[in-house]
Amino acid sequence: MRAFFTSRAELSPTPTRRLPGLALELGLAGLAAKDESGRFGLNAFKLLGARFAIETLLKEKGLRRGNTLVCASEGNHGRAVARAARDAGCSARVYMAHDVAPARANAIAGEGAEVIRVDGSYDDAVRILQADAIANGWTIVSDTAWPGYERIPFLIMLGYTRMMDEIRDQGSGRGAQGFDAVFVQGGVGGLLCAIASWCAFHLPGCKVISVEPTQAACLQASARAGHPVTVDGPLQTTLAGLRNREVSPLAFESLLPNVDAFMAIDDEWAFEAMRALNANGIKAGASGSAALGGLLALCRDRSMQETRRSLELDDRASVLVIVSEGVTDPDLWTSVTAM
Repeated sequence: MRAFFTSRAELSPTPTRRLPGLALELGLAGLAAKDESGRFGLNAFKLLGARFAIETLLKEKGLRRGNTLVCASEGNHGRAVARAARDAGCSARVYMAHDVAPARANAIAGEGAEVIRVDGSYDDAVRILQADAIANGWTIVSDTAWPGYERIPFLIMLGYTRMMDEIRDQGSGRGAQGFDAVFVQGGVGGLLCAIASWCAFHLPGCKVISVEPTQAACLQASARAGHPVTVDGPLQTTLAGLRNREVSPLAFESLLPNVDAFMAIDDEWAFEAMRALNANGIKAGASGSAALGGLLALCRDRSMQETRRSLELDDRASVLVIVSEGVTDPDLWTSVTAM
């Protein structure tokens, strides 16, 4: 995987930005944000996984030019698959929930993919695309695994670990070795699994904290149960990239021993993080700001102080937050940052 990215000059790293003023305000020794708002010409980290997986399949002859690739998405993964498919000479179909923001659907269509709206959630879209792919012989490129479908999600997660390699290679401060904790978006668990696995191998002393929206906290619920569970109720969160009812079993099995805490936050914490990032020159969407939102909740919510102490997030701690996306919903970003 490392050779794949380092051999391609056009696949340049994204920056790790230091936020000393915010660190001081939060009572931390240091704070940095891995800024994925401009990854390979797109505005989210997802192309790390999609491009690595698709080009690996091409190399292995498991995929050929002209094939049709399909996936389900709330926005970022679908756009990444559409871009990687186009670059590989393939066509793409992206299945989306009926209420996904038009800006996200239009961005995917702008990459040349066909967008299929389904009557239901992201998880419903996953099931519908499975049936269509089987009936038509299409190749599924999903970051969610299920029994019998694990190879491609594994490749996607392996691609995601590249961002931690970049932090280490950039040598900013002490690089990745300088962090005592990393806050990561939850979702179905792919990104979280990738970063937790990297830390377990390269930086075992670093605590990993998962952050997801209160109304879609499938990872937190699964961690409490000790096995994957489905969350019920309405998915009325603006953290669209994390709006999932079900975890990826492959990711969950691997991440569970390596994640120190599973947080669920209200959208307002992500909004506060969007404003804080904007004040520091980073324009990020709601999902992209969620990791910092979790840190802000731990540092500013009095009811979270015991958890903060247990994670040792004090004035000796250096923290990394993942900013997983840029502005994917301009109307929401404008309304939040104008407050």
